[in-house]
Amino acid sequence: MSGWNLRTGAALAALTLTATTLATGTASAAAAIYYVDAVNGNDSAKGESPATAWKTLTKASTASLEAGSKLMLSRGSTWKGQQLHISGEGNAEAPIVVDAYGTGTARPVIAGDDEACVWLSGTHIEVYNLQVGLTQDGSRCTWAGIKVTGDHNVIERNYITGAAAGVYIEQGVQYTAVTANEFVDNNHMSKNDADDPDDDSGAFGILVQGDNSNIGWNEIRGSIADSNDYGMDGAAVEIFLGSDNRIHHNIAIDNESFAELGTSRATNPNGTPVDPDGTSGNIFEYNVITGPQTQGGLVTRGPQEPGEAPDPNGPVLSTAFRNNTIRLTHPDSQGVVCDAGCTNAHLSMSQNIVQVVAKTAYGPNVTDSHHNVFFGARQHQMGGTNNKTADPLFNLTDPNNPSLRAGSPAIDFGITKFSDNDVTGRVIDGSDGPVDAGAYEFDK
Repeated sequence: MSGWNLRTGAALAALTLTATTLATGTASAAAAIYYVDAVNGNDSAKGESPATAWKTLTKASTASLEAGSKLMLSRGSTWKGQQLHISGEGNAEAPIVVDAYGTGTARPVIAGDDEACVWLSGTHIEVYNLQVGLTQDGSRCTWAGIKVTGDHNVIERNYITGAAAGVYIEQGVQYTAVTANEFVDNNHMSKNDADDPDDDSGAFGILVQGDNSNIGWNEIRGSIADSNDYGMDGAAVEIFLGSDNRIHHNIAIDNESFAELGTSRATNPNGTPVDPDGTSGNIFEYNVITGPQTQGGLVTRGPQEPGEAPDPNGPVLSTAFRNNTIRLTHPDSQGVVCDAGCTNAHLSMSQNIVQVVAKTAYGPNVTDSHHNVFFGARQHQMGGTNNKTADPLFNLTDPNNPSLRAGSPAIDFGITKFSDNDVTGRVIDGSDGPVDAGAYEFDK
């Protein structure tokens, strides 16, 4: 994860606070530990030690995992066409843990399922150090790398690739933590045809339909694919039907867009609304959005444009976008777009840096936009006060980490501290002056 090499000390401490629990030391002494080895295992063995490991995930998925249990997968093992399904019930003090064991650095690989390579239907499950998916057709996790249908689950320090949705959090699911993972080339389209001009879907790093998710400290790259309907499609984080999710401290590189939000005005066959509680209260902060293939930062929406039909995926309410850095060089790149009659009820943005080519921000009726630094675009159609139009003076020694140079107009430009750490983990304590705009705090 090249984007996170600077994360030491404070960064790891911050990550510890974001995850709900840690694997080490949480299991009770009596809880079972099971081992699975695709090379040397035997499903007829007891599975209670590396020497008696099971062989298949089919067998592992039948294990009676309860609070404090662990399921350990051997490094160097690859399973194709075998879904790992964890349905047990852990608790906050003693979660069920899935992790890697053995020597070497290779992660256990789970690939080749049409629905989801890993399915978490239980609660308080923590998944660490796996590779989920491969990018070859026939070996992909065709829909989701990891599908989450239970509450209070943690997905951390995994490598997830090749899916239509690297992680899919189902509607109604609560309190999922997706932290410190590497999402690479989740570039498969689950629907991509010419029959309907507006129904292509896929290439999501993370698809969030649940609520109260904690999505932070991930690197997400390559969520982009050809689309019959849209030319190109995809998103690092797609929020559809989900509310009160916090997306923070992620580095997103070469995704078609960083995030798009939507709800549904449709009804189920019994007449009930598809999204009864709406989509609202999602927060984006301290994210870095960059890469020459990226065309969009944030896309959200109000109820409808004047004189037009209601937006079928609006309105999305109370989205907060703050202390993010957007640097895009694609000729069609746009920073923040809030259309369909968007107002302050739908979007607030503060203390961001947005440097793009086509349009920095769109939302003519949005006035809750302040202390942002905008630069470079041909158009800007958003209200607000106390914003600057100026070169942010990025340090581009590493183009994927556009931090600030001395003299940047973003330094000391903020007025509110929204986080204790910037995107590198640097502590923000006010000792060197006001908070800076953007995702990087300048080291004076």
